[in-house]
Amino acid sequence: MEAVARTLGPTASEAWRRLGSSLEAFIAEKQTFKLVYTTKPAWPVLPASCERAHIAVLDASFNPPTRAHAGLAQLRPAAPPHHFDAHLFLFSVRNADKGRGRPGDASPLQRLHMMLLLAQHLEQSDMQVAVALVDEPLVFAKSTLLHQHLCASAPLRLHWLMGSDTLVRVFQPKYYESEAALHLACDRFFVQEQSKMICAERSATSVQGIAGLPGATAPLSQATSHELHHLLEHNSLARHWLDNGGIQLHPLDPAVARHSSTAVRTFLREAQAQGMSHEELVAALQTMVPTPVVPYLATEHVY
Repeated sequence: MEAVARTLGPTASEAWRRLGSSLEAFIAEKQTFKLVYTTKPAWPVLPASCERAHIAVLDASFNPPTRAHAGLAQLRPAAPPHHFDAHLFLFSVRNADKGRGRPGDASPLQRLHMMLLLAQHLEQSDMQVAVALVDEPLVFAKSTLLHQHLCASAPLRLHWLMGSDTLVRVFQPKYYESEAALHLACDRFFVQEQSKMICAERSATSVQGIAGLPGATAPLSQATSHELHHLLEHNSLARHWLDNGGIQLHPLDPAVARHSSTAVRTFLREAQAQGMSHEELVAALQTMVPTPVVPYLATEHVY
């Protein structure tokens, strides 16, 4: 781990050393939001002429980060200004389905390590990136939480980047007290907070981890989600916000979209069982995860 940490810049190296204590304090003090890394101390740094800060939020389990996560982070809004002023990687210590996590998952600290590596990777493209912890499982509530805690020199507009599997879950009534509560949450998110959802389609094979395995034969043309299409055809609430611009669908390169955290975990467990050499392991991981994450997964035996 120390060898990986030494590859980071000075700001990220200092954040890396503090991650463990930051996470412990977050949980012990029952905090709800905490920035644990920012590209610049005054993140987000905005031009003086900026009238509204457009922040891209990538809210995921990062278990581990994949090339699909990096692809999502590099999406651009279709409407002006056609760029984001900054990016926020968000990790919730509490998941709506999985609670505090499942056996075999990377630990929260390991995920933060990998999120920091992903942030450093994207900063090479001149992105302003922050990494934050939240203790809230649902997107709508997270949005309100961010508006309460984030400070900038201009009003914020949050653009939530997600795969189609996440968008489908967002509109499942089982996560809300009632249909009315879901409608109210949508009104607060899309109207009052003026937040948006940018959805990149992911196929069922990629979500399940089939398409992303090395040597998989699932055709790249399967980068479409029948579940998403069913949602938008039969869920009037989701369709309403799609038609009104609150939800935007974006294409993602099928060669990138096919990768999933499930596939990476499956591959690593199979590689260990087969006694795969370090060289073969690294070569395969290079096709699945961002380059800085490769040595971490290859040496830390996370899964």
